[in-house]
Amino acid sequence: MARKLSSSRRTQRVQIAIPILVYGNDDSGDTLNETTQTRVVNATGGSIILTTNVVIGQKLFLVNINTEEEIICTVATLLDDTDGKVEIGIVFDQPSPRFWGLAFPPENWDPADRKRPDQLRHPKR
Repeated sequence: MARKLSSSRRTQRVQIAIPILVYGNDDSGDTLNETTQTRVVNATGGSIILTTNVVIGQKLFLVNINTEEEIICTVATLLDDTDGKVEIGIVFDQPSPRFWGLAFPPENWDPADRKRPDQLRHPKR
């Protein structure tokens, strides 16, 4: 059963494995320092896999290993996983749509407004 801090989805999600370092303190106050990867990302956060126990509302520091950028986030959801790992949903504390190294469309973007390459080459007559 999923436990959630917030159920509002504001941005497009992308399934991608981006290597990250997660550090801070675990739910018992011990040091957390784990290298892992993302499952899904979006402009406001994403989901990652951890072997360390965390709790909803907990602050974590993430380092994108590809770009060496660092960001503070909050644990928003906890989902059971296999092999002693937990999938957690994280939300950035400050907006950072470029943290993952991807470009996300604006929140008000409508895919129906997208122009297809063939429409650009062959205008209607």
